[in-house]
Amino acid sequence: MSYSNADTGSKTADPYTAKNKDEPSLDEKEGNGVDLLFHTNTESGKTDDLDAHSEVNVGFINSSGEWASISGTANIETDREKVRKYYSPSLKAWLGDLGDGKHDGGPEDPRIGIIKIKSNTIQYSASGATMVGQAIEVAKGMVTGQAANVNKLRHIEESELQQWRSKA
Repeated sequence: MSYSNADTGSKTADPYTAKNKDEPSLDEKEGNGVDLLFHTNTESGKTDDLDAHSEVNVGFINSSGEWASISGTANIETDREKVRKYYSPSLKAWLGDLGDGKHDGGPEDPRIGIIKIKSNTIQYSASGATMVGQAIEVAKGMVTGQAANVNKLRHIEESELQQWRSKA
């Protein structure tokens, strides 16, 4: 279903995206992988939710307004070897020690799992201007009616993600 109700003729209906879109090569913008890993307590409700509905979207934003939105498929990993590989002692602060010698927040605690999100698409915005530069762009846009050029937008499709994964 499309919600578009604007007939803009030959002009783009989304000038912000058109003005800020950036198409760097895959090697320029990806560093250490395209999938996400999170620690989890397998006894929390979120693991049941992810088991029932594995399609997810994760978003991040920083103080300068840069953001990322990752859509993908989540699964729960409970393999002890993987848990040990990504284990951090700080997890004890979140899981606690139940005092039974088994549920101690350590790497062998059966409550600890990994949520792995296999990315299907990624969209992100990276700022190339200072706050003053961004303010000038916004003011210029308000005066001229042109979309502000305050950051670079990038959309990464599944085919590009597969290409990146195959290089690993």
